[in-house]
Amino acid sequence: MESSGAPDHRLRVFVSSTLEELEPERLAVRDAIVRMRLVPVMFELGARPHPPRDVLQAYLEQSQLFIGIYWQSYGAAGSDAEISGVDDEFQAAGDLPKLIYVKTPAPDRDPRLHALLDRIRSDARVSYRQFRSADELGEVVGDDIALLLTERFGPGSGGAADPLPADDLPRAVLPVPPNPLLGRRAEQRALRDLLTDDDVRLVTLTGPGGVGKTRLATELGATLRGSFSDGVRFTDLSTLSDPNLVAAAVAQSLSLRTMPNRSAVEDVVAYLRNRSLLMIVDNMEHLAEAGSMIGTVLDAAPGVTVLVTSRVPLRLTYEHVYEVPPLSIPDPAEDPVAAVHRDGAALLFVERARAVRGDFRIGTDDAAAIVEIVRRLDGLPLAIELAAAKVRILTPRALLDRLTSRLGTLTGGARDLPARQRTLRDTIAWSYQLLPADEQRLFARLGVFAGGFDLAGIDAVAGFAERYAELEALGALVESSLVTPARRERETRFTMLGIIREYALERLREAGDWDDTHSRHARHFVETAVRSAPPIGRSSTDPAAVDRLEAEHDNLRAAISWLIDTEQWVDAVRLAWLLWQLWWLRGHVDEAARTVQRLLEHAAEMPPRAHANVLFGDGAIAFLSGDAAPAKEKLERALEMLREYDDGDVTARAAGMLGQLALERGDYDEARALLGETKEIGERLGEEWMAALYYTRLGLVPLNDGDHPAAVEQFYDGLRVARKTDDYLGEVVALYSLAVANTSAGDLDSADGQLQAGLRVSASARDEAGAALYLRALADIADRRGAAERAVRLAAAARKLGRFGGAAWMRAYVPAWPSRAATFDRDAYPEAWAQGTQDTLRTAVEFATDS
Repeated sequence: MESSGAPDHRLRVFVSSTLEELEPERLAVRDAIVRMRLVPVMFELGARPHPPRDVLQAYLEQSQLFIGIYWQSYGAAGSDAEISGVDDEFQAAGDLPKLIYVKTPAPDRDPRLHALLDRIRSDARVSYRQFRSADELGEVVGDDIALLLTERFGPGSGGAADPLPADDLPRAVLPVPPNPLLGRRAEQRALRDLLTDDDVRLVTLTGPGGVGKTRLATELGATLRGSFSDGVRFTDLSTLSDPNLVAAAVAQSLSLRTMPNRSAVEDVVAYLRNRSLLMIVDNMEHLAEAGSMIGTVLDAAPGVTVLVTSRVPLRLTYEHVYEVPPLSIPDPAEDPVAAVHRDGAALLFVERARAVRGDFRIGTDDAAAIVEIVRRLDGLPLAIELAAAKVRILTPRALLDRLTSRLGTLTGGARDLPARQRTLRDTIAWSYQLLPADEQRLFARLGVFAGGFDLAGIDAVAGFAERYAELEALGALVESSLVTPARRERETRFTMLGIIREYALERLREAGDWDDTHSRHARHFVETAVRSAPPIGRSSTDPAAVDRLEAEHDNLRAAISWLIDTEQWVDAVRLAWLLWQLWWLRGHVDEAARTVQRLLEHAAEMPPRAHANVLFGDGAIAFLSGDAAPAKEKLERALEMLREYDDGDVTARAAGMLGQLALERGDYDEARALLGETKEIGERLGEEWMAALYYTRLGLVPLNDGDHPAAVEQFYDGLRVARKTDDYLGEVVALYSLAVANTSAGDLDSADGQLQAGLRVSASARDEAGAALYLRALADIADRRGAAERAVRLAAAARKLGRFGGAAWMRAYVPAWPSRAATFDRDAYPEAWAQGTQDTLRTAVEFATDS
């Protein structure tokens, strides 16, 4: 090899391989050596004035390291040689440190090369590893050279060369992800902005195990490599258990040779002080006490930005905490076939399923099953990947059927995952085991909550003697990403992912605290429902109270189920009665029916008064469902028992429903008697809202007889009483009834105003089904006036909201809308129909009342 000028004292690396089949690999190794400011020694780089054997010997004598790259070819032997050039080079290298790389797969490997590789593997002094591509080889060879140089040529090693300066060491290699990152566009945008902000020095990605923190961090590292002049470095702490070793691990990832007479932190700081780079520190939750080391680096190195992944924040001054959310899950109302072809949880399932089964195809039933699977898995990426792996042997529908126990089903993760991420249970257990005993106990007890919960609920089930200790433990669970806060205007609520809750319940049962915790939970939510009940004498229902019940719906459902399971019949019936408003106003009548049927199965075990209330509930469901004959039979039986046990409030309701049924049969005398009973009980109890029911029901008599002025007068009486007592039910029934009477009389202006007023009241109570009934009537008014395009949009909005809101309870109380051959020609006005289909409750009301 020719040279001129001052002698080059840099380390020389001899590269041996066949030239033809491994040309890309030789170039990748050469580039890695040059980046390290070392000298690659390769036959094709030098002049050849001497015989090949002499050149080979000269090159090897000038080299300090030997790299061999092999694949399938043994290479050609010279005319006077028995072995090939690559074999000769390996033997001639003698005692040089050797790094050997073997490309796989190699289905046509020469048996002579097999024999050479067997000899190489048996040499304990040789570093031997496999690779698959030139890119992969280029990434790993730099690290291997750096490690070898540190061991052989570091201070005190007696090596032939000077120590390698830190400036010349290679940049650490980011882990190469096996799959593209899906469904994280928003997170990537937000974090790129954060990490390139000059005022941001430390970002900590938090979130539960399996949410994809590491994957997101490596993607950001790859994306931002060019934004930092010294690149990106990656440190994985998952295998460490001693916080004192964190600095050494960071130094190793920076390829630093730490000095024995000073700490690793000092070496790291010395190296980073004048550099601009992004340092990724992965899996720090179990070593959070070593966070001060990160702070030391940031204080000393103004050009360094640190991205940490941890299930808990580090609590450092510089820290910006970014909670990585689960992937977005499809809305239950949208088309599942469309959902599985978009970014997010469903798309991730499909992509991973195709990775394990190349012929995986998505039918309509498969799409619906996939959407439900990812919903049940809360959009947690690890859970979705574990589930998708099961399509090797299960269809999506069969997998969905087996997801009743998610922790038991989702096992068998990829072998290259950390052991703690091979199953979901292991992933959650990793966080759980890092908690002290008090926090573990609170975590297990919080599993009793279904859906969200607030501080009052935590107080009720936690069992802590000191509230301060309870809040400390809760804060630790939030920091560990086992509990997630969701702040609202007036309160902070908390949630657990369903999979984490399932693990918490396992721990609760294991701790022997199952019955006591569930009982405290049920008692608390009975008291919550009692506090949400409307004040006596003011209103038959209160939309704000229904909102409070809706917020705790999952917990209330769990509480009543516990009370039934434990045969606490009186409390179960009491809670069911308190939930009545929620069930019928928010479209959950089917849930009410199931609960009532469960209670009726144990009627013989109940006190008579509780039995009578359940019978009323059964009759009321039939009444609201429009089943007149069974409703009459059940309500009459309930009324007989209720009168005997003098439950005035429920008696009045049963009599009112039977009075309504009598009106529909045309039995006006019986109707007046029953509705009069309702009015009398209401006056005696101070519940004035019952008078509104009396007047609006009796208004049906003149309406059915065609006496519209008399009907309007009666309905107005009902409206005045309803508004006086803040009775939402009475007001919307009276307004709709007035609109029916005025439309029948031809007074469309009055009817339109009454419908708009009733629509606003329904919308304020978020009663979508009731609002849909009003919108349908307004569409008819518009059609009668010749505003066909407006009518089409209103009809489309009514159809949509009615589908989402379920059957309207109002239908049981209001007269039928005056019939006519109304046609809403969606084909003639496609844009209007499309707008109505896209309308929300808010925009539909704005359009309907803008006249």
